[in-house]
Amino acid sequence: MRHNLSSQMNFLTIIDSIVILFILMGVGYASYKSGIITRDGAHGLSSFLVNITLPSLIIVSMQIPLSSETFGRTMEMFAIAIIYYILSFAFAFTVPKYLTESDLEKGVYSFMLVFSNLGFMGIPVTAAIFGNGAVFYTSLVMLPFGILAFSVGILMLRPDMGRYFDPKLFLNSGIIASITGLIFFFTGFHIPAPFIDVLEILGSLTTPLAMVVTGSLLATMPASSMFKDFRIYAMTLFRLVIIPAVLYLILNPFVSDRLLLGIIVILAGMPVAANAVLLAEEYNVDSTAASKGVFISTLLCIFTIPLTAYFLL
Repeated sequence: MRHNLSSQMNFLTIIDSIVILFILMGVGYASYKSGIITRDGAHGLSSFLVNITLPSLIIVSMQIPLSSETFGRTMEMFAIAIIYYILSFAFAFTVPKYLTESDLEKGVYSFMLVFSNLGFMGIPVTAAIFGNGAVFYTSLVMLPFGILAFSVGILMLRPDMGRYFDPKLFLNSGIIASITGLIFFFTGFHIPAPFIDVLEILGSLTTPLAMVVTGSLLATMPASSMFKDFRIYAMTLFRLVIIPAVLYLILNPFVSDRLLLGIIVILAGMPVAANAVLLAEEYNVDSTAASKGVFISTLLCIFTIPLTAYFLL
């Protein structure tokens, strides 16, 4: 399945996506340093993203047509995605124990190991490697993301909440949006205009604003500290290299469809999701560690994603 890499993969698309993320983080960094964004302002933006734009993005991402022709492949992709999430959770519940003794810090590292940047980077990168047909299957992997992030993900960040179970914990905007989106997906309901247009506009704000918030939080710490935390590098190694490699070894003997296998392995090697910063800020845990995780993993994926693609092709 190995071909000339230049004929299969548009490296400029990958680099372009990464550079955009860094520029947006730079805007947030400069805005905080110049006083345009304050610490309270960053927290307010995070709440707006978590409760308004991110739920809008979740619903829009689930507006995928499901036809009888694609049903078999769709179900296979769902099964593959489930294996990916199970593997990620297995790493998330073991690796952080060796990185920190703080339960709240463990939660942040666990979240970063499970939830990667599937939306902003996943779609253009898989399209660049495998063609536009990969966008649909990438979107399928994103379907469980919202429900998991706003349920298990929150319990990861705040394990103390699980000790006193409160059903209201799961009645948040992300869960409501995820359930609504899944109902629309399986029933084939398409949101009419102008409502879908409003949701698309709000959803499109998520990535740029999330990266601006990430940059503003990075500005609260000494610049040198962004590169000196070995725990972030250890987490990034698992996030970008080990998880996709183990996933490939598990799936390769059983998945005959090389397109589906390639898509899930590439997605498993995406950098940390910006949502880690937003939810860490929203639930008052270590958002600086999450910011460093987003920064370092996005920086290093410039090298790991092309290498992973080369191996697959």
